[in-house]
Amino acid sequence: MTADRQTAGGRRPGPSRRGGRPVGPDEVRRAVLDAAAQLFARNRVDNVSLRQIARAADVALSLISRYIGSREDLINAVLDDLSRTVAADVLARPTQQISFDRDSPMGRWTSVLAYRALAGEDLASSVEYNPVRAIAEVAEHEYGLDPVSARLRGAQVVASALGWRLFEGYLLEAGGLQDEPVEALRDELTGLHRRMAATPVPSPTNPRRRGRVRPPRSSPVGPSGPTSRRTP
Repeated sequence: MTADRQTAGGRRPGPSRRGGRPVGPDEVRRAVLDAAAQLFARNRVDNVSLRQIARAADVALSLISRYIGSREDLINAVLDDLSRTVAADVLARPTQQISFDRDSPMGRWTSVLAYRALAGEDLASSVEYNPVRAIAEVAEHEYGLDPVSARLRGAQVVASALGWRLFEGYLLEAGGLQDEPVEALRDELTGLHRRMAATPVPSPTNPRRRGRVRPPRSSPVGPSGPTSRRTP
């Protein structure tokens, strides 16, 4: 029998792999998704090549297209996989803060989702098991909201969490909160999200205002709008 022998199924055996390398469709797919999610979050999606992902996953480059598909297919697969993971975290710890760290599932999911949004891509998830639905499930079963109200609160909570995750540095600077302990601020946001998830729809009436908010003296906006120069 020659070295060019074929297997009983008619295919040539694949190349031998070093010990510890992913083997088979499931292992390869898992390794590629994990490597891609990490690189996307650290270096931005558009700065990461398939070759870099294959190297980080310790798989042959050709296996990405074989088991996942194109680059766009991979981005979608990573987003869906992270969406399921974040949703599972929400259901496992419904009243606890989810990590905001860049390498956490939430951080990675936010990075890929933001890339898709800025690229003008369709953000419709191909998985029903996503963070919005997970929070809605908590709101419905833990706080007694009706299904529609629960889904609305789930969407609002995720919108708030994503905004803070993406713009935390700016929000702290713009709000003059740089000297406040950031973990305490994150805990406060988590508490706000719990209360939001427990609030039925329609919301309670707006609080009564105590007085008119006046712009600072240095503001170019006056009582009737932006000031304009008058010609003599």
